[in-house]
Amino acid sequence: MNYLGFLLGVAFAAIGQDALAKSRLTDPVKIARECKSEVEQFCKDIRPGKRRVIACLKAKAGDLSPTCSSALKSTE
Repeated sequence: MNYLGFLLGVAFAAIGQDALAKSRLTDPVKIARECKSEVEQFCKDIRPGKRRVIACLKAKAGDLSPTCSSALKSTE
């Protein structure tokens, strides 16, 4: 019975680690850092919050730098 508990614990830890890694990928600070010039150029009049800046950047996807595009894709 202890063996089953151990396996369940390992499974939950693995699931939690995956969720933690995904949350790091969608970190808004990373997007702000990688897309700073694009936000200033294309979305300076957009009020932050509720993913409005991300929506603005996605609308300008063709004009974004490769670094910003990569950071933005992490939100999908």
